Amino acid sequence: MFRPCDLDTLLDPALIAATHALADLQEADGTIAPARHARARELLPVAADLAGATARACGQAAYAKALAADIERWIAAGLDTPPDFGAARDAIVPPRDGAPFFFFGPLRLANGGRTGWRFETFLAWREEPSDPAYLRLYARFPHPANICQSSHLIDGTAGLMSGNNIVFFPENIQAATPVAKQDYAVFFFNKFHRIYNEITLPAVRAAADGLAIRNPTGPDPRANYKARCVWGYLHDYFHHQGARPFDTNVAIKTRWFTGLLEEIKVDLQSYLACRESDLVDAEAVAEFILLDRSFRYPLEPDWNRNFDSGTGLILFAVFEEHGLLSHGPEGRLRLDLAGIPAAARAFIAEVSEIERRPDEAYLAAARELVRRYLPPATGTGRFARPAAVEASALARHPAPPALAFTRAGLAASRPARETVAS
Repeated sequence: MFRPCDLDTLLDPALIAATHALADLQEADGTIAPARHARARELLPVAADLAGATARACGQAAYAKALAADIERWIAAGLDTPPDFGAARDAIVPPRDGAPFFFFGPLRLANGGRTGWRFETFLAWREEPSDPAYLRLYARFPHPANICQSSHLIDGTAGLMSGNNIVFFPENIQAATPVAKQDYAVFFFNKFHRIYNEITLPAVRAAADGLAIRNPTGPDPRANYKARCVWGYLHDYFHHQGARPFDTNVAIKTRWFTGLLEEIKVDLQSYLACRESDLVDAEAVAEFILLDRSFRYPLEPDWNRNFDSGTGLILFAVFEEHGLLSHGPEGRLRLDLAGIPAAARAFIAEVSEIERRPDEAYLAAARELVRRYLPPATGTGRFARPAAVEASALARHPAPPALAFTRAGLAASRPARETVAS
């Protein structure tokens, strides 16, 4: 059953304003200092009512109820204690294809230009590409437990509408208990067109030598969205292969060292699938993986502590280990593309082998393998750059400014007239 729905007015501006005001009251650990409690007690009921109404409009009645209960419990426990939105987190139902998706609560962002826990809210709309070529992709790589929801971000608070954060995971919602099983992973793939064209590719042009940029999706936000959906599907498909499928091993695979290896492993598996199969958008997706992972992620302002930066630097270190990386004029990086498949297979095989070990042995081996690629930091960071990258133009490339997204700009990836599942 479908009905027309105006996505652009579904998220009340009053809720966005209240969420910003609440976030401004919070410390980095999500708590609110006593001097600000009175203002928070004014804002929380307003936000709870508006958020509950929006959640119900998006078909998330159980989430609305749990959200109200979490807010009441937090007020009763004391706003100077960390918020626990575990009930709301666990009540969220993944959006069906074509349905809107809403969130309100304390959230930790991945590459969002800030650290710590703050209230955020957003509205997204899920759309999985359904042209015949994409259906053939799904049939060729049948996903055993697809929890990835390719979506368009419609509107939201500053943490979502600016910066490079394009993901929403349950483990990023502030809660007292860890996530036992990842049931949803919402990706805002319509942010990627500007990120790729305005951050990734300029960085490649500045820091790489002789590396041809094809950019098959070019200036077309919708083509870029659909290609990025292919990346998301393959990336998540490979998360669920092997000895430790991600959805049933989320606790151990989201640890720092195992997580770093997992991300590189599945990206390289996706890269090989694109290079070795006649898949829709294969050229674009392979280029996304290679250029975005290696040339954009290491540019984060907090790169020596940033998880995604660590994955990009490991990728470079793998290339260096296999003799695929060298320096051109002014320290620009040269990459031997022909050698990547063999290097990828060797890395995948090594990570897959340690995943088959018992938990403690797996964790110890993951730490050792990451340290083989990422030297320890000399200061307060978690790691330093591999030598080849430290000596390159990429290390001197400035961190890009956070992109600011508008509702109109984000809408460019959507079909001319979408319908929304009721």
